[in-house]
Amino acid sequence: MIIVVGESLGKGGTRSHLARLLDVSVPEMMAHVLWINLWEYPHTTTSIYVDAIERLAREEDAVLLLGRRVVRAFDLADRGPFEVVSRNAGLGPLIVPVPHPSGLNRWYNVPANVAAAETVLRSLWRINR
Repeated sequence: MIIVVGESLGKGGTRSHLARLLDVSVPEMMAHVLWINLWEYPHTTTSIYVDAIERLAREEDAVLLLGRRVVRAFDLADRGPFEVVSRNAGLGPLIVPVPHPSGLNRWYNVPANVAAAETVLRSLWRINR
């Protein structure tokens, strides 16, 4: 399973842009992806959500962290885009920092970045859906 963790998910073009990167339709993507808004409830501690997500994710899952704030919440700010992390000495889920796929993120204006994103995301899609 792919677990997508972000903030304000479902607003703007995030879902459609991610589906384009995966090369699937939005309905197909939504049928196979668990979406979690990290800041769904105001005044809650993100560390509680981070712990719960890491416990929820199985070894064979991929957890996509959309955006810098989410990556920081998972204590992975030192990781680059699409630098795959596996917790627990390789026994945990794959955790992947992803530049936020909103239409506002200029990272996706560079064709080489888009190609890299498509390669990693499509590979994870084939393995985890």
